[in-house]
Amino acid sequence: MCRIRLHKIVSGCCLGLYLLCLPVLIHAQSSVQVLDDTNTSVALDAPAQRIVSLAPHLTELLFSIGAGSRIVGTVRFSDFPEAAKEIPVLGDAFTINIESIVALQPDLVVAWRTGGTSSVVEKLRHLGIAVYVNEAYDLESIAGSAYILSQLVGQEETGRNLEKHFLQQLAMLKAGNVDTDRKVFFQISDHNLYTVNDDHLIGQAISVCGVRNVYGSSEIPVPIVSRESVLAANPDVIVISQPAKGIESPWVEKWSEFEGYEERIRLINPALISRPSLRMVQGISELCRLVRNEQHHED
Repeated sequence: MCRIRLHKIVSGCCLGLYLLCLPVLIHAQSSVQVLDDTNTSVALDAPAQRIVSLAPHLTELLFSIGAGSRIVGTVRFSDFPEAAKEIPVLGDAFTINIESIVALQPDLVVAWRTGGTSSVVEKLRHLGIAVYVNEAYDLESIAGSAYILSQLVGQEETGRNLEKHFLQQLAMLKAGNVDTDRKVFFQISDHNLYTVNDDHLIGQAISVCGVRNVYGSSEIPVPIVSRESVLAANPDVIVISQPAKGIESPWVEKWSEFEGYEERIRLINPALISRPSLRMVQGISELCRLVRNEQHHED
């Protein structure tokens, strides 16, 4: 009889302890934890509600997965979609005021590894603010970035669908552009002749189009080249990253000074081809059209 009573008392105590611990267990199960692109763990108690974005492409990705309204601060050039222009700008990729970020009380900051914010990231983490650092090393990982962000904001299903759709579109572009002998020079700056090698995301995009990047074998991802070396390479197409909509690069006139080069020039919107957002698949499609089509086109 005593054994039965003792068993009931012990069972009751265990049940009581379990019920007391249940909120903690539920809270633990609702937490979010991912690895960012620097292999650093990012943990949140709950999906992020107040987000600071330190890169235009991350702002785009957050809007794509349905979390744009949660962005409380961003950086210069975060101009897509239109609603992004209404978000307070805290600086640019290289000049960020830590105090202005902290004042916004974000539960998540998203940053770009290549964007020059490493010191900012370290300081924010030291202050206990969760930071997700992104770096798309190849075109496929752009889709992966969207999915990881979707986990951090509680939109996992949306992120999974967007990832799948992006990869399908990319695969279709690769399958639809057979290799040709056409040579392409891609110019990404008006001040100096910067271009890209095959490892750069834009270089990978050129490869998707089935054409040859004349500086693809460069050991430097973004080399500076000379006008003479470009002319010696004799590209079939020169694609210039257009500085801004409605503004023509001065290099259009400079390249046109050389016989036969005027009809080789193409202009492309840099926001479509240089930002590793989901719109880049649209940019690749446009790039392929430009480098494989003989007709001149302006954005």
